[in-house]
Amino acid sequence: MTIDNPGMQPPALPPTKATGREILAASWSMLKVDKQLLWIPVISAIASLIAAVILFVPGFLLGRSVGGTDDIGGYLGGALAAFAASVVAIYFQAALIIGANQRAEGEQPTIGGVLAAAWRLRGPILGWALLTTTVGLAMRALEERLGFLGKFFGFLGGLAWAIVSFLVVPVVVAEGLGPVAAVKRSSQLLRDTWGTSLRTTLRFGLLQVLVSFGLTAAFIVGIVMAFSGSVVFTTAGVVLIVAAVSAFIAVVTVFTAISTYARAVIYRYAAGLATPGVPQAALAGAFAPKKRRRG
Repeated sequence: MTIDNPGMQPPALPPTKATGREILAASWSMLKVDKQLLWIPVISAIASLIAAVILFVPGFLLGRSVGGTDDIGGYLGGALAAFAASVVAIYFQAALIIGANQRAEGEQPTIGGVLAAAWRLRGPILGWALLTTTVGLAMRALEERLGFLGKFFGFLGGLAWAIVSFLVVPVVVAEGLGPVAAVKRSSQLLRDTWGTSLRTTLRFGLLQVLVSFGLTAAFIVGIVMAFSGSVVFTTAGVVLIVAAVSAFIAVVTVFTAISTYARAVIYRYAAGLATPGVPQAALAGAFAPKKRRRG
């Protein structure tokens, strides 16, 4: 092969955009070093359920005594339960993001250390939990009042809210902003630089659905076998049920941790923070700037 014009420089290749798979793989490589932090999603799920139950009961009794009906009691109890569950879930998510940041900065995160660090952010966490719970309840009320049209607009509103708030918890952790400022900051980071952040979420969501579908099918088969009347099939069915439930818990735990780490990684890149240990090739296009049209 000959070069007709040796003085001509080869054209610059466009930067390679990262794929969701690369971002998730990079996040998993970090999380594998911090396997003890996988307990955080487990503790979060249990604590969220307990907190929701604890606040639902007094909320229901108060609503019924003031409003005079079980419906009002249910609404108030449900609102308080949702707020309690949000506070706990966001607290543990913040702790996991702190662990991801510490790992990215070369530190050795521990469960006690990240939980203590998240506790120091309890003010912003409470504020964000209150705002996101209020938005969620408002969308639910809209859906109930407007029927199908409400469900349609509720879906669009929920999708828009999920996008603009995608990086809120990493922002709260890293910058300590209040809820409204954190939403604005998250939206700012995403406004002109997206791509992989959304593709990562969609890819991971699809993977979760497929795995959950498979485990649900195994669970149903196990139930059918357990009630077949045969000793052998009953025993095998019980084993299959236990295996499916155990696998589901493990999958949810791991998926939750990876998605949280991925969110922390994406924030660090978008904010211009170094992320040692994460392949730069995987981050090269995570937030590729959108081209603006010139009018």
